[in-house]
Amino acid sequence: MKQLSIMVDLDRCIGCKTCIVACRNHYGLVDHEKSMPGTMSHYLRVESECTGSYPDLKEDYWVVMCQHCKKPPCIRACENGAITKDVQTGIVLIDKKKCVGAKKCIEKCPYDVIQFDAPGKFAHKCSMCYDRVIHGLEPVCVEVCLADALSFGEKEILLMQADAAGKKVVKKKSTQSILYVKS
Repeated sequence: MKQLSIMVDLDRCIGCKTCIVACRNHYGLVDHEKSMPGTMSHYLRVESECTGSYPDLKEDYWVVMCQHCKKPPCIRACENGAITKDVQTGIVLIDKKKCVGAKKCIEKCPYDVIQFDAPGKFAHKCSMCYDRVIHGLEPVCVEVCLADALSFGEKEILLMQADAAGKKVVKKKSTQSILYVKS
């Protein structure tokens, strides 16, 4: 099985959150009339860390999404088989029609990226835009990234591209299928 991945270049990410907005719009996650800040569903988030001391401060940003784990704990937690790992792409998918809303997958996710749709009673999360990827397109977040901080492709090819660009994999963050790189 090849593993499709997203590579996040920590030197390029500016924390603009365009990826979040594009993802929400693509999947219709936000009711623009009724949603309140802090209550909007999201499949990815931007985190940051400030280092240094004044006046030499530096803030690093990175995108956190479903890591499409090698051995997904959400799959083991799901009792009725609603969560699977696609054998062709390595993408972890949730079938909302099979989901019974037990929320066990949410509890087991170490990255806190699975959302719950209360009215529909189903779990949902980043699918790496599987609906686009199977048609040869990039995930929406990669397509719209203003800083070209996100790249998409086979994990091994992305690793070679990072190496050729002089980027090192940040091993602490890159434990699964999403790669984080830095100069």
